[in-house]
Amino acid sequence: MGMKLGLAVATMTFASVLAIAPAVTASPDDPPATDPPTTDEPSTGSGINQPATIGAGVAPRSPGSTTTTAPGSTTTTTTTTTIPAAVAGGVDIDAPSLSAPKRSATQTQLVPPPPPPTTQPPPPPPGALPLNSGTGRRAVYSKSQQMVWAVDSSGNVIKNHLVSGKRLWCDPRVGTYNVFSRSRYTFALQNPSIIWGYMVRFAKGCNGGNIGFHEIPFDTDTGRRVQSVSQLGTPLSGGCVRQSIPDAIWMWNWAYIGTKVVVLP
Repeated sequence: MGMKLGLAVATMTFASVLAIAPAVTASPDDPPATDPPTTDEPSTGSGINQPATIGAGVAPRSPGSTTTTAPGSTTTTTTTTTIPAAVAGGVDIDAPSLSAPKRSATQTQLVPPPPPPTTQPPPPPPGALPLNSGTGRRAVYSKSQQMVWAVDSSGNVIKNHLVSGKRLWCDPRVGTYNVFSRSRYTFALQNPSIIWGYMVRFAKGCNGGNIGFHEIPFDTDTGRRVQSVSQLGTPLSGGCVRQSIPDAIWMWNWAYIGTKVVVLP
């Protein structure tokens, strides 16, 4: 009897508690209660659990969020955290700093090195003995300069003076000759009234006539010389090499038979 009375009191007490406690029902908007996923990586303190590794080709994880629901309330608080760019397979997925460098609009031009110095000697000044005029004791006649040089056996120029010859290529031809005859007086075969002295012959001309050094000819018909001394240096002769009287006398005394004569262009 006493046991039955105790069970009845206990039943009434439990029923009273159930009647007094407010009913708690699940909100249709609340997600079903499930156990949270487990992971091997410890929490970073931000409430976001990062996966231990991300395989190659797997997109970065979306920003994580945490939801806190107070008892008896449906209010949800969301915290968003931005996840840094992930590394897939050891290669940066987003690395703008590794883009190819841009080419500069300006380029450095290399200045070419200066040419090596030439070993060829400079040309002689006007009036100097031309280059490649032979060797030894000789007379050198330049048709282009209308000048004659007398050179001794040591290669020293002992005299030079202007002359009047002929610029025709064969009066005389360029080359090396030797004095083969000399005459104190002579005249032109085609015009015997034209005479001159101190003739030193060394070559033949285009028509086979003799060519040599001599004084400016004298015309016995007019009583005058055929040109003036001031005109020396200009090609005015028929082929021979005209000189002033003092220069003609000097050449007559210096250029004996066999003296070398070099004719330059």
